[in-house]
Amino acid sequence: MYVDIQARKVNLDRTFEEWIGRRLWFALSRFGDRISRVSAMVEDINGPRGGVDQRCRIEVLLSPSVRIAAEATDVDAVLAVSRAADRISRRVRDAIGRRRSLRVRANKTRAAEIPSNLYDDQE
Repeated sequence: MYVDIQARKVNLDRTFEEWIGRRLWFALSRFGDRISRVSAMVEDINGPRGGVDQRCRIEVLLSPSVRIAAEATDVDAVLAVSRAADRISRRVRDAIGRRRSLRVRANKTRAAEIPSNLYDDQE
């Protein structure tokens, strides 16, 4: 899982960047090799004016080529990253579950199309 972390108008020191990487790993590592890329953008929307303006947007690229995104805005960048990580984790879980249920449904349909006498012993 490749993780790309960027910042706009936010001081992104090494410690904060490492924390974001660990937080994303904690939220997404259970999906293992299904995720090919994770991009996180932390930005200060209003700049020096203050207010609820720290936003984190996370995009995940599932293989094969399904893009999922989540974002959160909060007073603090740490809170925004945590909320966005929780949201992306749920969305990835739901997307994988939907793909799995579609696959199971397709397999059941194929199994129903096989004639039952195909497996009878022929003596």
